[in-house]
Amino acid sequence: MVRPADMLVVDIGLVNLRFDGRRLVRREPAAPTLILVGLPPQHVLEEVAGRLDPATVSLGSMKAFASGASQLVFSVPPEVDGLELSLDSLLDWERLVPMTVPVVQPGTTATVPTGSVLEFPTRLLLTYDEPVNWVCLPEPHSPDGRTGLWHARLRSERGGDALLRALRRVDDRAPVSVQVPLSASNLEDLVTLTSRAEVIDAAGAPIMLPSAPLRAELFIATPLGASVHLHGAWDDVSPGATTQFGTIGRKSPDLVAYDHITGLGRDQFVRVVTRGFLSTGHPALLVSEFKRLFVARPDDGIVAYLQREDRIVLREPEVHYGERTGFAHQGREMPFRVLRVTDRVTPPLRTVWSRNDLDQPEALKAFWVELQDGERDHQFTVLATDHEGRKVSFTTPLVFVPASRAGDWDELRDRYSQSETSVRDRVERSLGGQVMAMAQPPADAPGSTSHAVGKLAFAMTRKADGGDHPLAGTLVVSGAEVRVPALEQFAPTTGDVSVRFNDVYRDRGMTAHPAGAYLDLVDAVGLDFAAEKVGGVARPNAAVKVITSQAGVVPDMFRTDPTGVVDAAPVAEIRNAFGAAKLLGFIDLGDLVGPVARQDLDRLKQLGDNEIQRMLDDEGSLIPVPVLRIRDLADGVGGKELRYVWKAGLTPPEPGDALLLDVSRAVLTLDARTAVSKEAGQRTSIEGRLRDVALNVAGVARVEIADLRFKAVPGNKPEVSASGLELKFLGELRFIDTLRNALPADAFGSGAYVDVQPSGIRTGYSLALPAVGVGVFSLANVSLNLELDIPFEPDRAIAFRFSVSERQRPFNVTVSLFGGGGYFSLLVDAEEGIRAAEGAIEFGGGAALNLGVASGGVTVMAGVRFEVLDKVVKVGGYLRCNGFLCVLGIVTVSVDFYLELTYEKHGNQSVVRGRGTLTVSVRIAFFSKSVSLSLERSFSGAPGDPSFVDCFDRETHWEDYCLGFDADP
Repeated sequence: MVRPADMLVVDIGLVNLRFDGRRLVRREPAAPTLILVGLPPQHVLEEVAGRLDPATVSLGSMKAFASGASQLVFSVPPEVDGLELSLDSLLDWERLVPMTVPVVQPGTTATVPTGSVLEFPTRLLLTYDEPVNWVCLPEPHSPDGRTGLWHARLRSERGGDALLRALRRVDDRAPVSVQVPLSASNLEDLVTLTSRAEVIDAAGAPIMLPSAPLRAELFIATPLGASVHLHGAWDDVSPGATTQFGTIGRKSPDLVAYDHITGLGRDQFVRVVTRGFLSTGHPALLVSEFKRLFVARPDDGIVAYLQREDRIVLREPEVHYGERTGFAHQGREMPFRVLRVTDRVTPPLRTVWSRNDLDQPEALKAFWVELQDGERDHQFTVLATDHEGRKVSFTTPLVFVPASRAGDWDELRDRYSQSETSVRDRVERSLGGQVMAMAQPPADAPGSTSHAVGKLAFAMTRKADGGDHPLAGTLVVSGAEVRVPALEQFAPTTGDVSVRFNDVYRDRGMTAHPAGAYLDLVDAVGLDFAAEKVGGVARPNAAVKVITSQAGVVPDMFRTDPTGVVDAAPVAEIRNAFGAAKLLGFIDLGDLVGPVARQDLDRLKQLGDNEIQRMLDDEGSLIPVPVLRIRDLADGVGGKELRYVWKAGLTPPEPGDALLLDVSRAVLTLDARTAVSKEAGQRTSIEGRLRDVALNVAGVARVEIADLRFKAVPGNKPEVSASGLELKFLGELRFIDTLRNALPADAFGSGAYVDVQPSGIRTGYSLALPAVGVGVFSLANVSLNLELDIPFEPDRAIAFRFSVSERQRPFNVTVSLFGGGGYFSLLVDAEEGIRAAEGAIEFGGGAALNLGVASGGVTVMAGVRFEVLDKVVKVGGYLRCNGFLCVLGIVTVSVDFYLELTYEKHGNQSVVRGRGTLTVSVRIAFFSKSVSLSLERSFSGAPGDPSFVDCFDRETHWEDYCLGFDADP
């Protein structure tokens, strides 16, 4: 039927009615009597435009899709015995009964298939959920000369909003390839949430699933489309209901609210509210609003597009983490107990278009919450509460996870994958140095796990079984950058260091670790001790890695056996931690570190200040690992005290070393304290002690030290003392001890000496032998000198010097008219071996004659001298002849002849030099004259073996040479 006056277009069908010539009457009185009214499409599905810039709108036409026809089914009540065969009578619906489609439970078939079906919005079929009435004007209405559009208003029979129920989604049409307000997932959710479905439990009793009808504040059907105000709201779906939805073949719905306003079939406003969670576990809503926006276009005038705006609304601002959260390690990987997000509503977000696909009814996927103005994330402001109730704040981007995707671990894991740089930037958050507890501290040590945190790195881990956390994964802290004040006085660099949770702490708790470890440094930090800071006794430049609540910062000397018990690491691994450590300035301390016993590790659990002092005073107690810790000063000045303490027994190094240290009974103790306060500034005091150690030097000397101490106190010069120090000679030099015992005490002059300074120890003997004369034999000026230099500085090695007399004071030997002398000295150190050696010996004779009138004499001397200095070798021999003749004291003639031959070697170069000098002097009375003649010649030896380049002709042989190695010339 078409009525142009008011644009009415309807299709009318009659069931069980016939025309008797006057009226329409029932064919069979007992059969249902129905009037079927077909209406034109009531809704137009429009494409949603991208974000519009009103200044430069250049969008073309938008695609649109009309809905299918709607059908209203009316039942003719029994009291109506007939109807007029006229359009006005058939449109008089107030006396008819609107028919709905009965609720069909899953697995059953509808007994009465006929009912009213409205397609609104496009591709969603609705019916009545309660008795309703339709009110319309059968005839055109023209009160002022203008005819109104035909329309029919839907009303509830009880008054108020009409209740509607979704039957199903239409999926047998051509696909919609553009973005539209309602996705296939939204339509599926509307069907699920209004279907009044029920399931049968194990006992056979029906269980009604969560359901609530749509409320139509306004529903007016017209030939040009419906004008509708539609609203729906639903409670959250419980975890149990989620499982029940699966039993009837439906997904758990995400939709919690839906609003739809249209005018004559065109959307004016659509709101879709999807429930979900932020990746922190906070319940949240994704509110998507579609509004018709009027804009002026240069060519088309004013046009209206659908625009979309998304926001996240927080439902619960605070989330508590506990044992039932689902952490794999009982929450030890999350240092916060409470996270409070202060953003209740976000600014407009970047549209997640991928969720709108009418042909793919999957739920919306998890996505990073990004702002509308570009590609940047929205930074949620989080107020976090740590284990000690301390609050810190930071900003972080978060992922929104729809409720139906909450159990999808793979999707959540992919969002937090570290493969992309942008993701790394998202998960690493700055805390700006705020102090927080990284772990639950022991009851007797509050604050022992607190650090100033520069950065936290978050990660997503799979939820453990039994957790009540809504998501398949839980957000944890995978790493951090924190300040460790105990390192800053000794480490070469200061500031934040990268840390992660200690494996033993994460898996079994802090009490399972001997020292109460909770953090590990990602990269071990080497302690750089200056000699003056640790007394010169030792520079224990150990690499510390483990941060503990009981022992501060210690090296990684712990290993876990297959049963989970923590024991000491093997000796080789412990020694690796002392790679740059030195004892007495030149001995590798790592070679002397002994094994650590299990009972020694157990002592770290009660390593309080009183216990530390007791163990330092007790000769039999050890502190097995270097302990670096910081504590508050107890004197009320509000400062901090940093303390480094270590007391370890040493073990002998491997035999066969050139320098062997006897540490079979040695104990090394170091105690350094630095107090920092506003009033007193920084004050450092150091005590070092090395007991029962002996040093064997090159098999010729042994230094035994019973007790070597160093102490430095602010305001005083360093104090160094050594007790029980004795120098003994071994091997070829044992005769020195024999001489010392055989000769009288006063024969040695100053004898032995010991000089202890902060820079090192100098000790030695200086033995001057008395002159010996027997007949024509005479021996004089013989001395034996030995000195051992033990430095405490890292750039110097131990040095040993032995000499027989000195160059400036050689020994003398005479036998009758023949005589001579010489000297010898040798200097060796632990690094270079022989550093310097020199010696010389000469011999000769002399004769003199005096006849009164004339007198004269002659001497002849010859000698050999050698010198080794800085790897330069010099060897030389010489002959010196001298004679004179004097006549009556008036005329004197003297002749001096000197001949020298030397050999010098500088690396691979050698030189032989010869030099001769003849000097003749004549003196007559008061006149004298000298004439000298000199001659010098040098001969260079071969510089060494030919070089690689000299071995072949590059132009003719180089290519053959390369091909011999299958190489490219």
